[in-house]
Amino acid sequence: MKIIIYLDILLLVNFLTGYLLLCAAGHLAGSETSGLRLLAGGLAAAAASLLILFPPLPVPLQLMSKALVGAFVVRTAFSWRGWRMFGRQTAWFLLLNLIAAGSCLLLSLRCGIPGLQVNNLTVYLNLPPMLLLGCILAVYGIVRTLLFLFGAPRPAEIWQLRVSLEPGRTLSLPLLHDTGFFLKDPYSGAQAVLVEYAPCAGQLPPDLRACLEGCFYQEQWPEPPPGRAIRILECRTASGRRLLPALCVKDAALSRQHQTIRPGELTIVFSPEHSMGGRFCGLFGTDLLTSRPATRKGEDGRWISVG
Repeated sequence: MKIIIYLDILLLVNFLTGYLLLCAAGHLAGSETSGLRLLAGGLAAAAASLLILFPPLPVPLQLMSKALVGAFVVRTAFSWRGWRMFGRQTAWFLLLNLIAAGSCLLLSLRCGIPGLQVNNLTVYLNLPPMLLLGCILAVYGIVRTLLFLFGAPRPAEIWQLRVSLEPGRTLSLPLLHDTGFFLKDPYSGAQAVLVEYAPCAGQLPPDLRACLEGCFYQEQWPEPPPGRAIRILECRTASGRRLLPALCVKDAALSRQHQTIRPGELTIVFSPEHSMGGRFCGLFGTDLLTSRPATRKGEDGRWISVG
């Protein structure tokens, strides 16, 4: 039986479907994004639905194209926050797509609705657009209900790092608490944080800034400036493993709301990459929070231990 596909309805329905499923995937992954990026992701999902018009591909290519399309839609809708978050967002988006497609297929079989067509892992049902959108809204409503009953994922913990580099010069950076970050200084055993160089370059002394730029952009690494405890550490970044310069400091404080961590000795690893978005410009692990007792300000203004 020949099936007529109306492109305007196909694109509009898949745009709204993609938008709602991306909203649900963001809630489940604990990832925030802007409305404009969600609209762009919906447009990408609508364009991806045109795969149904292509000639049938071999099964391996169908699986590969579906995974790549899903990853592209998610990357369009959400800012980059690392491979782990990207994988979480993509997994939820693909899983919700399967649930939505399965609900439509079940409805078609139960109600005896003809016009089922599958091509390149893209399902087309001759359903009224409002009924199809109703299925997607039902999936989105179930996600929102589960989040209401069991709680949404914890929001990102942004802490403020303050380091005194020299008299009259303090480095202040927002850092993200990443439970999968385990970097330590192998020479001293001190806890380490990974920061992007560009956002903090203006806060660094000229001699330290010149040394770090030489490490990033020169073939031969320069000598460290006098009085600066700089060493080279092997780290894993978004682009793979590489050698990065690190600065050892002793006067550091990590604070959030009314809680402050004073880790004592700390190693700050600088990276030339730009992959952390705009809300934060560095990462630290849970070990840094537990390495020293937390403190808070008492009523008399003095710092007291809380752990």
